[in-house]
Amino acid sequence: MTTEIYSNPEEVAEKAAKHIEEKIRTAILTKGSFSMAISGGKTPWEMMKILVKAKLRWEKVNIFQVDEREAPDGHADRNLTQLFHCLEGSGILTRVNIFPMHVIAENLEEEANEYAQTLREVTGDGILDLVHLGLGADGHTASLIPGDPVCEVTDKDIAVTEQPYQGRLRMTMTYPILNRAKEILWVVTGEEKADMLKKLLNQDPGIPAGKVNPENAFIIADQDAAKSI
Repeated sequence: MTTEIYSNPEEVAEKAAKHIEEKIRTAILTKGSFSMAISGGKTPWEMMKILVKAKLRWEKVNIFQVDEREAPDGHADRNLTQLFHCLEGSGILTRVNIFPMHVIAENLEEEANEYAQTLREVTGDGILDLVHLGLGADGHTASLIPGDPVCEVTDKDIAVTEQPYQGRLRMTMTYPILNRAKEILWVVTGEEKADMLKKLLNQDPGIPAGKVNPENAFIIADQDAAKSI
């Protein structure tokens, strides 16, 4: 697990965007495509706004969602809504391949299974080139929420939380698919994350984030988040 610390969230967003850009270029040159999964969050959205300005072969890029809230299409709570805002005006909306989680269906479990199948079909092997993850002040990552049975799922790549979190059920990637990814990119900013970042670095299994495979992990954090390490 590699860690880099920067002065503020703006520098973190810039570094993370540059890192992903380099990974995309390399993957397209070597195997013709790049598949990644994106989480939500203020700094990650700034990261995406920077990334979409890069001159890349976006038609070769597949973007999946790490997790999504059960909310209507276009709702501000949806990660997809915020992702589309990041892409507005970039000129890549008609080129990049975006695969939304369908969270307004009557049967979310069926939709979770279909999303997992789509991911396997697109990637060919169910392995993502890069997964971007955030870290909650309670130690959650993706929508793997402390105390929710979704954290115990081992036989599905995509699952649905059993309990609402911040008022909404979630669809989320689970440990099996996260731990198969070629790289995990952690983007962590804010003083409220400091204790949890320390636990993440110690691979503390007492928090959901601590159970993510550290072998190919890269953490980019700001000084506030890193104050305890």
